[in-house]
Amino acid sequence: MEPFATKLLMIESIGDGGIAHYAYNLINKLAEKGLDVTLLTGKRYELSEMPRRFKLCNRMFRIAAYVLKRWPVLDQESGAPAVLRRAIKVMEYPLNTLEAVFHVLSENVRIVHLQSVNLIELMMVIAFRIAGRKVVYTIHNVMPRHQKLRFYHRVLYRALYSLCHELIINSAKGREEVVELFRVSRRKNRVMPHRDYKCLVPAEPIPKEKAKEALGLEKNCRTILFFGAIRESKGLDSILRALPAIKSRVGGVKLLIVGEPWENYEKYKKLIRENKLEEQVLERLDYVPNQEVPLYFFATDLVVLPYREITQSGILQMAYAFAKPVVATDLGGFREAIEEGKNGCLVPVGDIQALAEKCSLVLADEESIQRMGEHSRRLADERFSWDLIAERTIREVYGAC
Repeated sequence: MEPFATKLLMIESIGDGGIAHYAYNLINKLAEKGLDVTLLTGKRYELSEMPRRFKLCNRMFRIAAYVLKRWPVLDQESGAPAVLRRAIKVMEYPLNTLEAVFHVLSENVRIVHLQSVNLIELMMVIAFRIAGRKVVYTIHNVMPRHQKLRFYHRVLYRALYSLCHELIINSAKGREEVVELFRVSRRKNRVMPHRDYKCLVPAEPIPKEKAKEALGLEKNCRTILFFGAIRESKGLDSILRALPAIKSRVGGVKLLIVGEPWENYEKYKKLIRENKLEEQVLERLDYVPNQEVPLYFFATDLVVLPYREITQSGILQMAYAFAKPVVATDLGGFREAIEEGKNGCLVPVGDIQALAEKCSLVLADEESIQRMGEHSRRLADERFSWDLIAERTIREVYGAC
């Protein structure tokens, strides 16, 4: 492919978690293919020490970063501290918008690509349109913050998406939902499947037995991993309800719950107590730094994704990168990415019996775990390569601007 000469500003305001990883992988490949790319992101960018080919400008939310450094108690995803932290960011956002517009004007940037999930991005989109720039927007979640869609969401997101020149979404099902809910033209709403997270896999893997031992687990126990932010839409309660049946079929099973609660976690504690699962559950209830992620995946036999709602999932791609089989709910984004019986299984949403049966089926056979895991990694290497998506993004999205 011929180098694409246009300068590009990528904006990913969060600076950590799945969207930050997604943006990092994409722009590294875009830069490799000849684009002059700058990433504008949060002051506390967690990937700042990772090797990169793009220019980094981590100047967003400097005031919020200072406040969080002084008062770390505000760095929570639920309750009053989260509300206060977000309020500080909202007040700081106009300054971030002015700085972004100044950058595109002074550097003669023609295309701005936003990676986000928040309505406040409408402010930047309007500013870039006034500045005469082309705007691309990646829709990571159809439902805002995985909440119920309200009337004002429909109005404002429709305005946001209509102002963008090109839209990207990670699943065909998600595209149809966006078209229907927000009356967005199907022509400018392009499907680009979520890609691999091999950047998190170290050069020297940890043997599964040693990883289990490092976590205080028995070497021969079967492990199920529930990883990532904990909220209602992720269905943690489903796997907790299924665990007694899995235990009776497999025996020696452990559920690893690894992630930061974005809601009151007490209801899950109650389920654990009611089902007498204290000995079957290992909890790590905070945000896991990148360098610690591999330990949990290397210690895992099966990754479970019992979600109730999804556009697409970075956790699924993490499982693929670490060569793990998956059991997930039969939702559009998962249905498009999981090959039934080859690298994982799909179950109906909320069907506890089916979830228990499929998890038990995979866990009962070490050969099956190995075979399915190898197929997951093959998908990461071939079907979900960033190289392919970068070429398509340049040709089909930026080329259409």
